[in-house]
Amino acid sequence: MKNQSTTQEKLLQATFEEVYQNGYHGTGLSAILKKANVNKGSMYHLYKSKKELMLDVIEKIIKYNISEKYDTLLTIEKNIIDELLLIIKDTSKFNFIQGCPLNNLIQELSPSDKEFKIALESVYLHFEDIIRIALDKAILLNEIKQCDTKELSMFIVALIEGALITAKKSQNKQNYLIVINQLELQLKNLQLFS
Repeated sequence: MKNQSTTQEKLLQATFEEVYQNGYHGTGLSAILKKANVNKGSMYHLYKSKKELMLDVIEKIIKYNISEKYDTLLTIEKNIIDELLLIIKDTSKFNFIQGCPLNNLIQELSPSDKEFKIALESVYLHFEDIIRIALDKAILLNEIKQCDTKELSMFIVALIEGALITAKKSQNKQNYLIVINQLELQLKNLQLFS
């Protein structure tokens, strides 16, 4: 069983890296297998197709990466907006050359494949839910004004993703920070204390 787990992990990581670099349609199965150092039979023992493998990457790597980056917001007990801003202003956690893997995949795959659309939308909604839960807690703690946290979380995630693509188009993190600084002004206006 250990070998199966290792093979699966190697396939998932190789697929993520190859697709992140070249896009889903630009990545051949042979490149994934070569990078993972896995033979085709071992891959087909775990996955029926490249698509099934990619759907697992979305769930196990893309969604995990969002959780790893933002789930700390769910454990914070005070200063939630400040903590959110610290997370999104930490530019070491973003790739301004290749952009956001989730954003890239949504743009490439959602319009043409229903299964990919559903899987990617689920991850995106998970991202929004993390932000919404944190905002709900900020309201309960009397840190921000009453607002529609579902709509605000949609706005925040859309702004983060838009800031990332703005930086990617220029390959300049300063463009990301300009957008995030505008988001900070909006969020500071919601705070009940400074």
